[in-house]
Amino acid sequence: MLDSASNVVKFAVRDTGIGIPDDKLDMIFGAFQQADGTTSRKYGGTGLGLSISKELAGMLGGKIEVSSEVGVGSEFTLFLPDVLPPVTAAAARMMPRRMPVSPLGAPPVPERPAVSSPILRTGPGGVAGARPAPELNGVTVLIVDDDVRNVFALTSALELHGLTVLYADNGTDGIQLLTEHPEVDVVLMDAMMPDIDGNETTRRIRQLPQGRELPVVFLTAKAMPGDRESSFAAGATEYVTKPVDLDELLSLMAQWVTPRRARNGVGVVG
Repeated sequence: MLDSASNVVKFAVRDTGIGIPDDKLDMIFGAFQQADGTTSRKYGGTGLGLSISKELAGMLGGKIEVSSEVGVGSEFTLFLPDVLPPVTAAAARMMPRRMPVSPLGAPPVPERPAVSSPILRTGPGGVAGARPAPELNGVTVLIVDDDVRNVFALTSALELHGLTVLYADNGTDGIQLLTEHPEVDVVLMDAMMPDIDGNETTRRIRQLPQGRELPVVFLTAKAMPGDRESSFAAGATEYVTKPVDLDELLSLMAQWVTPRRARNGVGVVG
């Protein structure tokens, strides 16, 4: 399709970081190629995104190429023909049923699909966190999670309820943020993270003067036998499996945060 296209559109995304060895470049487009599945795996991610992206690019008559240098970073390039091919049966199943008409004969643009959060369950009426949580208005929460989808979903929901959200994508940065922001009232901790997992991060938090009594709520998607007990032994305050009911999470946070703020003489902003 690209060879016969009159024009080709190119989108390039470049990052800096660990890079990818030449013998692993093809592997990254396969689903579930996470080499290290432990809770303290070296690098994050599930390996699904690139597999899906490659399939979608092919359905649109395009392709994705990658170049990388170990220790420097990677560049992913999406090539698409200026005229999209007819929608295949497989692609049609992935697109919304209604396609709005675009002006000037341009290719139709799919309506934005509803985003399914990997961490939150929807409440009554399809809205996550439908009940207000005035007791948490003005509370500062630190989210420590290496999955940006989880962080986006949680941040969007919590800010709607009046909470201030800080974010770190690894345990080391989470601890650093905690030392810089003594106003943090509660931590939402991912169990599986790069370098140091949630358990080790929590153990280090408990060694900090401001972290000894700080509520640390674990949010985990893969609770294996013994994981819950290990997290509590490391200092977890609560242990919740994903996807999370936001109303229940807000209620749980309030149970720990409200008495703590009252002991410290901090009032809730109404």
